[in-house]
Amino acid sequence: MKKLLMMTLLLGLISCGKNSESKKSELRFFKVQGDDFSQYINQKAMPETPNLQEDKSIINNDYPIEISLYKDGKWYYNLPNLDDGHGTWKYEGGTIKLHASRILFDMNISIEAIEEGADEVAIRFSDRFGPKVLAMEKSNIFE
Repeated sequence: MKKLLMMTLLLGLISCGKNSESKKSELRFFKVQGDDFSQYINQKAMPETPNLQEDKSIINNDYPIEISLYKDGKWYYNLPNLDDGHGTWKYEGGTIKLHASRILFDMNISIEAIEEGADEVAIRFSDRFGPKVLAMEKSNIFE
């Protein structure tokens, strides 16, 4: 009887672990108002040399990519595997649309809310391997 109880308990714990793991990988997206993204926007024009150590940014260290938005509709990115650069952004249809022209290709990225009120965001884009969705962390963004 004890063995049966232990097996049932063990199987229950294993199945709960798998469920929580699959929930983490499924993101839900929300269309939000432009003001909801204001916490991510630096309230200054993009400087000639942005300082990501001080400026607000969103980051994903696994990909890796770091993005910083500025009040003047410009954005700066740092892709350690490619280089850094800048482009323009605009709020459109509940998301922020980023565009940057590079010599070999154009970058088009959407910043989307994965929590109501845009407390957490993810980016959607395509690279040479296909479509990507990355949950982003906040850097220098204090609530």
